[in-house]
Amino acid sequence: MTDAATLTRRWVELLVVGEGLCPFAEPVMPGLRIDVCEHPDLDQATAEFMDLLTEVARADADALPTALFVVPGLVKEFDEYWNWSLICEQLLVQMGYEGLLQLATFHPNYCFDGEPLDDPGNFTNRSPFPMLHIIREAHIEQALASVPFPERIPVRNQKHLRRLGIQGVLALMPALADTAVLSDQPAGRCSPQE
Repeated sequence: MTDAATLTRRWVELLVVGEGLCPFAEPVMPGLRIDVCEHPDLDQATAEFMDLLTEVARADADALPTALFVVPGLVKEFDEYWNWSLICEQLLVQMGYEGLLQLATFHPNYCFDGEPLDDPGNFTNRSPFPMLHIIREAHIEQALASVPFPERIPVRNQKHLRRLGIQGVLALMPALADTAVLSDQPAGRCSPQE
């Protein structure tokens, strides 16, 4: 079985960059850091996440442009993950990193508010494992300056993934079939449309 860091990197390369879902991902790929937290305790994992936030904030942007914090054994239910992501967002603000860093959310059962759980458009934020993406706001601003109509990116991505369909996504990355991405988890609460 492929380890979580390798599978996550492959997901970024094949889907996020390969399908053009994120306009600022490709330039920072060489410096992408993937931290996999194996702690069974969410409080301990959150402390590790805070350490990574600080490390990214203090690092040279070229040396450490972006990071993924992956928690394969935790927050498997989407509601639990979403609540945790909101806590982490508040921690980012409390730590003084608002305006410097921001978070993007990814989960195997990600679901946009108002969309069915099985809508392929949810795959814009579906990942092999629950994770948080730490992004430098300066990189986002630079990337978006060269993208016409950046506000259309989420809708364009959802349309693209609906055209591909779930089978098309699996054809691009067959290893996703062995993850929780295809589980029939009850929908619960979905995230607000981003």
